[in-house]
Amino acid sequence: MIDSKKRLEKFLQSYRFSKVKKYLLGDVLDFGGNEGELKIFVKGDYTIVNYDHTPMFDKTFDTIVMLAVLEHIEVAEVSGIFRKFKYCLRNDGTIFLTTPTPAAKPVLEVLAFLGILDKENIEEHKHYWNKKDLYNLAQDIGFKITDYKKFQFGFNQYVVLKH
Repeated sequence: MIDSKKRLEKFLQSYRFSKVKKYLLGDVLDFGGNEGELKIFVKGDYTIVNYDHTPMFDKTFDTIVMLAVLEHIEVAEVSGIFRKFKYCLRNDGTIFLTTPTPAAKPVLEVLAFLGILDKENIEEHKHYWNKKDLYNLAQDIGFKITDYKKFQFGFNQYVVLKH
């Protein structure tokens, strides 16, 4: 039997998957894709990268997905990762990412404290990105944000980037 913490985390993951499905075109790089749960929705070649970034240099991709990962990366490292994305994303490719908003921070911390969410996972959050942060990141690297939306009562957001 799945405990309630796992059930809520699975629900949140499924919700993120529902947001990204229409963007999963062609060959997909799932950056921080955990155990590859997203693979069942990908029709092209699927590559997963968790800690070792070297597979990103072996080929190019139509889609790069980063679901609930950005907040776990040190801010100083993010630009370097996105520069790698620029190199391996095909010219007409898309990056789709989700990340909690700053408004989510106290809610996530309370849910973790109560044992409803994984406490270690929430404690690993390095930065809660706001809309301006994401637009600045895109501009600094040379990407354009073509879609931005908040969801889950404004506690999460997604961004679609293009060359």
